[in-house]
Amino acid sequence: MRQLRTLLPVAAATAAVSALASQAHAQRRVTGIITGEGGAPLSAASVQIVGTQTGTYTNESGRFTIQAGAGTQTLRIRRIGFRAQTVTVGPGQTDVGTVNLTRDVLQLEAQVVTGTATSVSRANAANAVTTVSADQLVGRAPAQTVDNALQGKVPGAIISVNSGAPGGGTQVQMRGVGSINASTAPLYVVDGVVINNQAVGNGLNTLTNAGGGISNSQDQQVNRIADLNPDEIESIEVLKGPAAGAIYGSEGSNGVIVIRTKRGTSGAPQINTRLGLGNYSLQTNRELALRCFHSASEIDSFFGGGTAAQYGITNGTTNVPCYNFQKDYYTSDGLSNNLSLDVRGGTSGGTTYYVNGTSNRDNAIQKGTYYQKQSVTGNLGQTIGKKITLQFNNNFVHTLADRGISGNDNNPVVSPVDIFTNTPTFFNLGQQVNGIYPVNPFVSSGTNPWQSSELVKQPQDVYRYIGSVNTTWNVLAVGSQTFDITALGGLDVTAQQNKIYAPPTVYFEAISPFPGAQVNTNYNAQFANFNLSGVHRYTAAPFTATTSFGVRREYRNSDLVLNQGRNIASNTFNFTAAGVQSQAEARSQIRGLAYYAQEEFLTLSERLLVTAAINAERSSVNGDPNHFYAFPKFSASYRLPFSLPQTDELKLRIAYGKAGNQPLYGYSFTGLPVGLYSGTLGAGISSVYGTQNINPEISSEVEGGLDWNLFRGRLALEATLFRDNVSNLILQYAPAPSTGFTTQYINSGSLYKSGTELGLTAQPVQARKFSWTTRLTFATVNSRVTSLGGLPCFTVGYFGFGDPYVCDGKGGTSTSGTGYSVTTIRTPNGGATPSGYTYYESLPRFQSGFSNDFTFGPVRFSGLLDWRYGGYAENLTQAYLDGTGADGTGLGADTVANNKRVAALNNGDYRPYTQRTTFVKLRELNLSYQLPSALTQRYLGNHARDVRLEVAGRNLYTWSPYGGYDPEVSNFSNVNLGRGQDVTPYPPARSFFFSVVANF
Repeated sequence: MRQLRTLLPVAAATAAVSALASQAHAQRRVTGIITGEGGAPLSAASVQIVGTQTGTYTNESGRFTIQAGAGTQTLRIRRIGFRAQTVTVGPGQTDVGTVNLTRDVLQLEAQVVTGTATSVSRANAANAVTTVSADQLVGRAPAQTVDNALQGKVPGAIISVNSGAPGGGTQVQMRGVGSINASTAPLYVVDGVVINNQAVGNGLNTLTNAGGGISNSQDQQVNRIADLNPDEIESIEVLKGPAAGAIYGSEGSNGVIVIRTKRGTSGAPQINTRLGLGNYSLQTNRELALRCFHSASEIDSFFGGGTAAQYGITNGTTNVPCYNFQKDYYTSDGLSNNLSLDVRGGTSGGTTYYVNGTSNRDNAIQKGTYYQKQSVTGNLGQTIGKKITLQFNNNFVHTLADRGISGNDNNPVVSPVDIFTNTPTFFNLGQQVNGIYPVNPFVSSGTNPWQSSELVKQPQDVYRYIGSVNTTWNVLAVGSQTFDITALGGLDVTAQQNKIYAPPTVYFEAISPFPGAQVNTNYNAQFANFNLSGVHRYTAAPFTATTSFGVRREYRNSDLVLNQGRNIASNTFNFTAAGVQSQAEARSQIRGLAYYAQEEFLTLSERLLVTAAINAERSSVNGDPNHFYAFPKFSASYRLPFSLPQTDELKLRIAYGKAGNQPLYGYSFTGLPVGLYSGTLGAGISSVYGTQNINPEISSEVEGGLDWNLFRGRLALEATLFRDNVSNLILQYAPAPSTGFTTQYINSGSLYKSGTELGLTAQPVQARKFSWTTRLTFATVNSRVTSLGGLPCFTVGYFGFGDPYVCDGKGGTSTSGTGYSVTTIRTPNGGATPSGYTYYESLPRFQSGFSNDFTFGPVRFSGLLDWRYGGYAENLTQAYLDGTGADGTGLGADTVANNKRVAALNNGDYRPYTQRTTFVKLRELNLSYQLPSALTQRYLGNHARDVRLEVAGRNLYTWSPYGGYDPEVSNFSNVNLGRGQDVTPYPPARSFFFSVVANF
């Protein structure tokens, strides 16, 4: 018996060794080659044995080697941009030969985000997530900013440019307006880093007197997403609402835009270059129609006797001058250029790298304005053994812009369009006498925009760094189980400096009691977040269970300092030398903590995906900074097992999720402004009463739909219906006067949003020499107030001929019983009673994007149309032209229509200036030609893969009944309500670029 006990361990060890030896003997080495279009080898394609965690990647020659078990095995082969394919490996087979992957034109195999550390194939996704590839983003026409490049490509996203000024300033509204006083902008996440998208005014109000203080929302603010370089982006995923954005908790209710920058690939270095030259010009069909005078008597009749002779025009003058101010002033100062060079590759030691350098210079259409950007990106990936992968992402950006003067102004009159609408065309504003531009006698300030452009400078200088470190440790990889731990830390640092200098010699400053102005604005912000997550996957036929959990910390700090100096000497650029000085500062510090957990269950031959998740989060901006708010998410998708005629696959999906919208910083506090009181330094109590129990707004969304793929991958249809209830609205409340406070922000009321989104992608023709791909998007949204929690109806106090009107249907003239639209404009039609107003909707009834891409051998032609139907705006630019302002003289070309609108206005009817903003825009147009390989290799060597010549245009033409420059513009930048205010903006510009693109 003792001998038996001694032999048992030996026997067990021997059996184990024999089993391992048998298993090793059963393993075999399977090889193959993966190719793409034209038989070109595909590197970095993943090859995985179905039902196991065993996988590998192809090298630069497209070859792979993988260890497979005995018996029949199935390989699944994937590559971004191509359709996945499975290959059966029979018993004893060691080579699968060449496997050719076809292009995934319909993006059926794209990976979409489902959690903080997880993603799934688009084929199984349960949410309507729009994926935009790098080629769709910038491969058609150069765009200054990322949000500009997304216009017309995301169903359900209303993306509007606030003005034509260079360097950005764009509003993105996802599925309509979901708030009144909280943020309406989506959350931006770059390589896992929540980044800064704040907009900071430059103090232009100092010159325009368009509002109070040194700076306000009318300062042509630029949201900082403009700093990102579109050329460095690999893909963008747009999570449109709380059902998908719940994974980001109290910041996800307005949607999430997840950006992935380009990475390295295994294999030899690949070099890609782009050199472009272009020009910006005014859209001539959108010029304001100014009146031309034809005789001295006509001039004297309009302005009074003797006016014509004063300007050298007599009754004998046969050709009265008619200067085109807009054409002469809105002319680019020179050619624009963009240069990009990137290198990507990898080594046999598990290192991958991507390096990009970009330099852009856009000479915009208004005199003296420009935008330039330089950026350097270095992304490095490294595998350490078989367990650890590291990814370092680094992006350094510098931008410099001068956006000029435009938009609303008061006294003095300084905006170029304001001046043009009040200056007769027979007066030559652009003429110089002895190097001096004439004083304009037709406006009270005497302002000449040519002189202002020459003397007034307002550079906006931004330095920015966005970086992250992502480490994944494969703790466990045994049979059907894996467990990974991922740590991600990210940092976004922004240093922005705005300067405004207006010498005392500029005409509008000369009439000031304190001539000359200097404004220095310094904005510094640091955003940081850290994520630690674990992901466990268990694969065992017939299901795969993925469990993820983790913790997220977030930190946001910003400091804005504004210094204003008035009454300065010429060539004095230090505001401390000014006779009158003002200062202001705004600081904020926000901390957040979140815990999250998610379970994904994929079964029924990978046809059914069920997901449940919860995100528990707290933030220092809430009334109780220690209270956790729970944001759950549930979703399911099912790919039907049966086939309909011509159907490849039909998937049904439904999702539910909650997300939050945080209060703005400071709503929970009662401030103590510090200042001099009777000559003594002290602190007084603010007139805004802090709400100690202020909570985030809560959005609860249900969305459902289907994805239908037909005709062997030639047609894909996506249809989505959604309904979103927003509760805990943050509204402005007026406390009783006896309290001593005038304002308080409280949680009260609710609204709902509902809508439809459709997406159609098709490839009607796919031949060896010719292919045609078309994409169509369509979306509607209805956003209505359901309750104000007992608060009275109110208007948002902007200006113009109508105000944004917020009411819950229990007051005013609403008869629907479901409330007014969130973006209702109330315009007087002759009376001040409820029946004396007309109500308009500022958002479009629907929007649609239509793009086509044709390939004829080496020639490619593509275009994009963006259509919005419905919606209204207050056209104050038209009113200025009609002569309703303080300096107005009614200089529009159509005097009959001019007089009719003014007569209505004088009778208390403001409706003629509330105008429909329906439009169709030719957003993009591109024509490119790939040079013959024999030609490129002859002059560039055998390493030249392809060289293309491109001609591209953006915002080429606008069809619209709107009477102003652009139906998109907004005087108040990124606001929830009151967007539809058009006040003498910087006009829209079209661009043409010629580029040479070479790949080696």
